[in-house]
Amino acid sequence: MTPRSLTRLLLLGALASAAGLGCSEGHATKGEKAQLPAGASAGNGQPTLGVRATPPLDRLQGDVTRVTGQIRAKLEATLSAPATGTIDKLLVNVGDKVKKGAPLMVLDTSNLLIAVDQASAAREMAKAALDSANIELERTKKLLEGGSAAQAIFDKVQAGQRQAAAAYAQADAATRAAQEMLHDQTLRAPFDGVVTARMKNLGDTVSLVPATPIFMLTNVEELEVRLPVPESMAGALKPGMKVGGKVIPGNTAFEATVRTVGAVVDPNSRTVEVLADVANKPEVLLRPGSLAEMDFSRSESLAGLFVPSQALLKDDKGSYVWVVEDGRLARRDVQALPVTPRFAQVRGGLQPQDKVVVEGATALREGLAVSVVQ
Repeated sequence: MTPRSLTRLLLLGALASAAGLGCSEGHATKGEKAQLPAGASAGNGQPTLGVRATPPLDRLQGDVTRVTGQIRAKLEATLSAPATGTIDKLLVNVGDKVKKGAPLMVLDTSNLLIAVDQASAAREMAKAALDSANIELERTKKLLEGGSAAQAIFDKVQAGQRQAAAAYAQADAATRAAQEMLHDQTLRAPFDGVVTARMKNLGDTVSLVPATPIFMLTNVEELEVRLPVPESMAGALKPGMKVGGKVIPGNTAFEATVRTVGAVVDPNSRTVEVLADVANKPEVLLRPGSLAEMDFSRSESLAGLFVPSQALLKDDKGSYVWVVEDGRLARRDVQALPVTPRFAQVRGGLQPQDKVVVEGATALREGLAVSVVQ
């Protein structure tokens, strides 16, 4: 190959290389103009955020409804003073278990003891007078039958016996009244329970009217659960149904039986009050006042508008959800009622065709530019 041919070959190679480089740069520039970078929208360059949004469900299949209620004692009473007086003895302390009829507190009885003694003595005197009148009446009756006594004398003796009988009855009633007053100086337990509070001390003066509270007594063996059940679920509940639940916190499991289903709906919460009796399980310690979650199974489907629980938000204005309108977030104030652990029923403020943000709703704000992703 001559030097001239070699020079020509090198020149052709350089031209071909330059042409290839220019073509490659041209394709890159074209590709960058056709593809938007992540996090940007075409047109104005304003940032957008991808969100998951879906229309609300118009029907909810059978599921488990979880309701939070409160455990409470069936029997709980504030025990007040049975009479007016001064506390002389306190026989129990907070935390003591007592039986029905057990004495809890005694008022000062010194004056009443004297009154009982006086009434008893008066009754004995009246009893002696009645016995004497009975003997006299019987003797006069025999004399009358034998002709030794006139009818007028018998009538007079008989009237005296009736007066003696009436005097004895009056003295006996007075004695029993004094004894009852003495009995009322002792406050007794109306049922089996635990003393959960004491409001007075030795020497305090208490009154019958107005009543002075002294003890709080609670039966911790017979418990019930008060449950505000959504009205959509109430129709499926019947007395005698078994429901399972757990205490929160602690997750202590227990079982209860539905006793009553309320006849009215609370207009504010749209719930029905349900009372369920807690099964008697001595090995499980349940305390009145604790919160409990009860699970109600439902086989039939529910109609309405339902959104996932995580889509529902709350602030000082009430409950709301985020919906996507024309590529931006809009707040919709709603009335929502949880019907299962995963879904809430929405009333008002939402249409079936609305696209509701179902994930990450807490980090969003009004007017944010978004795009719906699946």
